[in-house]
Amino acid sequence: MKQRLTNPLFIAAVVGLAYQILEKYGVSPDFGTWQIGVDIVSYALIGTGVYSTFSGAGPTTK
Repeated sequence: MKQRLTNPLFIAAVVGLAYQILEKYGVSPDFGTWQIGVDIVSYALIGTGVYSTFSGAGPTTK
């Protein structure tokens, strides 16, 4: 499931569908605001996918 959520094509499809639904009902934000929100969510999903590939042992500091 996580692999599907981090797929850029899947994210684009969900975002496009959501924007069309919001636009149909007349409650869509302006496109610039929408794009900023999409970018933040995309970066968060991709970042968690990348972070999950790291091993549990991190560098230790003394």
